[in-house]
Amino acid sequence: MMNKNAYLVLAATGLLMAPVSGFAQTSSTSVNTNSSTVKMEDLKKADEKEKDIDSEITDARMRAQLGSKSKWSFKSSLAYSGGSVEEPLSGVRPNYRASATIEAMTTLSGDVGVNYRLGERDNISFGTGVTVVDPLHGDIVKPAEDTRKGRKGTLSRYEVSTPYLSWSRGYRAFDTQMISSLQYSHATDSDSINLTKTFGAASFSQTVLANFGQSKWNGGTSLTLGKSFYTGDLDDANMIAAAKAGKYKRSDMSFGLFPFLQYTFNDRYSFRTVFGYFQFARYEGYADNFQLEPYQSVGTGISITRDIYLYPNVQFTPKDIRADRTNVALSANLNLF
Repeated sequence: MMNKNAYLVLAATGLLMAPVSGFAQTSSTSVNTNSSTVKMEDLKKADEKEKDIDSEITDARMRAQLGSKSKWSFKSSLAYSGGSVEEPLSGVRPNYRASATIEAMTTLSGDVGVNYRLGERDNISFGTGVTVVDPLHGDIVKPAEDTRKGRKGTLSRYEVSTPYLSWSRGYRAFDTQMISSLQYSHATDSDSINLTKTFGAASFSQTVLANFGQSKWNGGTSLTLGKSFYTGDLDDANMIAAAKAGKYKRSDMSFGLFPFLQYTFNDRYSFRTVFGYFQFARYEGYADNFQLEPYQSVGTGISITRDIYLYPNVQFTPKDIRADRTNVALSANLNLF
């Protein structure tokens, strides 16, 4: 028989093994009335215990951007660009950042892939880009009818291209919530390979979110930097002619600052607006940076679950706010498993 003092020493150091089922049940019962079990987890220092990322990232949208907390999961970031406020379900939408007379087809596009959780804060994702043209009209298994003014014929309904590899890290610093991410996308569609001679693109983004005291308001900004890579000079006659006429410029670098403001109604709903006023591009052969047409989005953030976040919104240019120069849109972060 083990004496009481020896038993307590072994229990405190974690060297005492629990009795195997069916053996020594009576003695273990009598001893447990006079001792307490010390778990190894309890002996760890507070900063050695693994933290839950949700204790650092509390914003619903940022949680969904990071992906599921499972080791392996499905991760997607999708955006539907619909018609104008006047005709939200139209298959054609105005290019609100250029002119209401320049039209584009409505699309559902984004990235779908697999997310691997490296640790509590870091994730590696890989997948591909997808685009569905005019998903709400016509036979979804057939090419889409080109219904833009002055156009005719059909467009390929689906496109799966541009595989990507990305890293993201969520963390808290200076009493703010932050996400840092890096991504490389490789060009695989025929236009990029044959016409623009695109090899791929690399990008970095940094999101910072701060609470405004004890109020329900918070806000921050997202910084983005991008660099395009090419396999060589343009060799298509039409592309060369367009470039010489100034109608086509091949992107070299891009950078932007996107401030945003949020008001939280409850755990599910929030008001959100994004200011796309500071977006710039540098083109090959040009020394200056060009500011892109400013835009703003206003909408409602909806947290369906921790891993599913929707943002129905209206996008417009503040320089010319008109109903026919708007874009009804929906962005979604969907994480499964």
